[in-house]
Amino acid sequence: MRAYILTLVALPLLAACTSVPEQPDTCDAGPAQSYLGEPYSEALGQQLQELTGATILRAVHEGDPVTMDFRPERLTVVWNDAGQIVKISCG
Repeated sequence: MRAYILTLVALPLLAACTSVPEQPDTCDAGPAQSYLGEPYSEALGQQLQELTGATILRAVHEGDPVTMDFRPERLTVVWNDAGQIVKISCG
């Protein structure tokens, strides 16, 4: 019984010693909004990634299926049939 109580007391103390994983860099899509309507290219995608601080770039054609998981460090650039950027968002 005594060992059980010690275990119950020790576990929260040990949990407090674990490190919290570092938060990934977050993306800010605001500065990239002026590129809406521009023709999308791989080079422009990389430029937008740097501009927004994103560590991941996802470029997709409008209407293509994408995962719905939220990734604060990911920039999503959506382009249409004409090749123009129609949406720039983070997550």
